This record gives sequence, C-alpha cells and structure tokens, in this order.
Amino acid sequence: MLTTKQKADLGILFKIPNSIRLAYLRHKFAGDKVLCPCCKSTFREFAPFSIWKKPNSWCVRCESLERHRALWMYLEDKTDIYRKPVKLLHVAPEDMLFKRFAQEANIDYYPADILPYLYQKGTKYLDLLDPDIPDNTFDVILCNHVFAYIHDDKKAIRNVYKMLKPGGWGILQVALDPTKAETHEDLTITDPKERERVFGLNDHVRLYGLDYKDTLEAAGFEVRVDDYTAEFTDDEIFKYGFWKGDPFYVVTKKL
Repeated sequence: MLTTKQKADLGILFKIPNSIRLAYLRHKFAGDKVLCPCCKSTFREFAPFSIWKKPNSWCVRCESLERHRALWMYLEDKTDIYRKPVKLLHVAPEDMLFKRFAQEANIDYYPADILPYLYQKGTKYLDLLDPDIPDNTFDVILCNHVFAYIHDDKKAIRNVYKMLKPGGWGILQVALDPTKAETHEDLTITDPKERERVFGLNDHVRLYGLDYKDTLEAAGFEVRVDDYTAEFTDDEIFKYGFWKGDPFYVVTKKL
C-alpha cells in the first residue's frame, strides 16, 4: 500500500511532463510482484490511476489499465484473432493494442475514432452515428468504453452490428455497475461535477446496468457474457492487475 508521502508525490507528478513522470514512477514502483502482459514489465505493484486513485491499476511502462491487460490476455487465450486472417475494426484504439495489431501480419487493421487525432498516427475518422456506415465489412470489431459518451448509444450499437460481417464477432465493453439491473441515463444532467458523481466521468451520459446485454441483443447480436477473471486466483488477479468480476461482452452476428 502507498504511504501518505507516496500519494503526495504522485499528486505532484501529475503536474510534470509525462516522460519524466513515468520514469520516476518506474523507479518508485520497481519490483517483481506484478506483471503487465502488454509490455512484459514487472513492478512491486501497478501505480494508482489518477482519476479514481485506484490502487494496483496503471502500468507506468505502457500505460495500460486493468481492462486493457485483461483484454490483451483474453484475446490471446480465448480467441483466434492472431491465428487466421481477419479484418479488424478497432474503435477508440488503445495504444498498446494498436501497436500489437498493427504489426500482426494476419490482421487487416482499421483503427478509427470520431477524434482520430487523439490516437496513434494512422487512425481513421469514423462516426458511429453516420447513416452511411458500411455494411458487412469487418470480421472482428473491438469497441470498448465508447458507448457511454454517445447520446444515441442504441443507434451506435446498431451500426456496429451493421458493420460486422455475418459470422463475425466483437467485444463491446462499457462502464457498468453490476449491482444495478437497469442502465441509468439522464440527459438533463449537464453539470460536469454532477455527471462525474452520477456516471463516473464528467463526459459520460449514462452508467450501464445488467440490462446492457438486452440492449446488445435488441440490436441483433448473440451475446455471451464471459467472466474471464473468475478463472484466476486472487493472487493472479493482483499479479496482472485486473478488475475482479468485470466480464467480457462477446457478441456475434448470425450467418
């Protein structure tokens, strides 16, 4: 656990250039108790993430978070994405996954976002609400922690379904409260602080509940909720820095 002084040090560090901050934190968290599967770095623990101050969360080498590391391992362990030719759409492409997908010879990689300049060079423009979005184009679609930013999320989900080839699959993660049966959405909440309190981030417009699966099925998907972290011991959960009980929403489009 971090001492009060260490927490204060981290607060100061978030005000200095990222490269210097990361170099300091690599020294600060040096050790071999945790392992980042994305960059293979080891530390005594992962750093707390700045927004929520969650412990054992942030890799200070590749900047992966819990969900990125779990997805990295899930794709290797549970899918054939690296073993056969696939055309992959990656919405809001996370840096560490972008680098991996871009170098895989079997992957025809299409990273895209509505704000492509915020991502790695080569990211294309894509608006998930575009009425002219292409049909039956991709074998695999990864779209993680995107829908909570979009007012008409159901249209965006339908367009993801539209772009997926028959027989194709995807992983569509969202910020979700597993203690809530229903998604909480209130577009009248415009104050950033209130949005952060209610939805977790000030630019989110909803917090999903367990009815997210129903929303995906209503768009046409077959949905499998795979609690991948349940396969790991508590020691392994700590070692890889996962969220325990954060299942993957794996969707397929019928042939």
